[in-house]
Amino acid sequence: MNLPPWLQTPARWLLGTHAPMRRHIVFLLASSQLYIVNLGIFWHSVHLGLMHPPFAAALTWASVVTYLGVFALVRSGWTQRLPDPVLTMPHALVSIGLCILAYTQLGEHRASVLILVAEALVMCMFRLRPTQMLSLGLASVAMLLCAVVWLSWHDPVSYPASTGLMHFVIGGSTLLILSLVAKWVTDIRMRIGSQARELSRALDTLQHMATQDSLTGLLNRRTMTDLAEAELKLMDRNGSAMSVALIDLDHFKHINDHAGHAAGDAVLCGFAAHAQGVLRQVDKVARWGGEEFLVLLPQVSQHDAKSAIERLRIGTERLAYAGHPGLRATFSAGIAQARPGDTLEQLVDRADRALYEAKRQGRNRSECADPEEVSPALPDLAPMLAPPHTLERSTP
Repeated sequence: MNLPPWLQTPARWLLGTHAPMRRHIVFLLASSQLYIVNLGIFWHSVHLGLMHPPFAAALTWASVVTYLGVFALVRSGWTQRLPDPVLTMPHALVSIGLCILAYTQLGEHRASVLILVAEALVMCMFRLRPTQMLSLGLASVAMLLCAVVWLSWHDPVSYPASTGLMHFVIGGSTLLILSLVAKWVTDIRMRIGSQARELSRALDTLQHMATQDSLTGLLNRRTMTDLAEAELKLMDRNGSAMSVALIDLDHFKHINDHAGHAAGDAVLCGFAAHAQGVLRQVDKVARWGGEEFLVLLPQVSQHDAKSAIERLRIGTERLAYAGHPGLRATFSAGIAQARPGDTLEQLVDRADRALYEAKRQGRNRSECADPEEVSPALPDLAPMLAPPHTLERSTP
């Protein structure tokens, strides 16, 4: 809500800062005009001698207490735990009841009060469910019937039965039709809301399918390609380092052939979860294809990338897979640091050649595309040999 600076503080005091609560209070403020018009009718009728001042004062106090009580409950936040935080149904019943009480005292102004009852029904259709809307309409008609019978019984001279019957038939049928229309509108509103939620869930599912691998939950190849290309452009602009690692699970076909595809899926998912837990949050891991994974390490040199991948490799050796006792998996990795002007294809191709070298040298190891750029003194790997649950997250 864009307000002038001088109105922002009063608006926060009146509406609060919680967005749903602000909407609820705005709805209540909109309903206040019904009370204001009703009170105007009361005291105008007093001025014309149609209503006794004590009765008008009692209705005024009842209206003010009802409105301020509901407003205080909503503004305090207490009602936020309820299915209807605005208390629409009880508030509407009390308000319509006050209008019907006024109807019994207003003489020639009675029709004005019935219009206010109709306005209350219209406002409620934006908050109530269809069955509640119909129940409120029937309750309004029942209250009008009680008022008509009471007036015809106690004041047959100024309010004969024929007048009461005419008021009830016209007013009651109008309120009933209005409540039916409001029920229909409410039903449409709820159906549209339900369809909007279903559409939102479908869009979330489509987005998930478009960006993530369905088995491992990792990024898919297309999404990783977009991220890596954006990171390469950023590297060219600011001159920061960036590395990638191409990882291939060793002898994965052997696992599938001898332990079954369920075991192969368990290895893929277990490695994916382990990688997300060990690497930094800014590092991205994607299933590049089959048993092959690509790791993007922004602002990381080839030397530090090798340290991170080694931590990941040593932890992967110790992974256990639920339902597959004795199953162990390792991986080979090729690491490459981006050079100015590199395309993603060139960078991944260099990582792929390093991966081939790691396999040629016996697997379960990582190799760099440019070994001369890696310091010969790698960090002490002793902490890496601790049990998997004690490994710290990598901070290359």
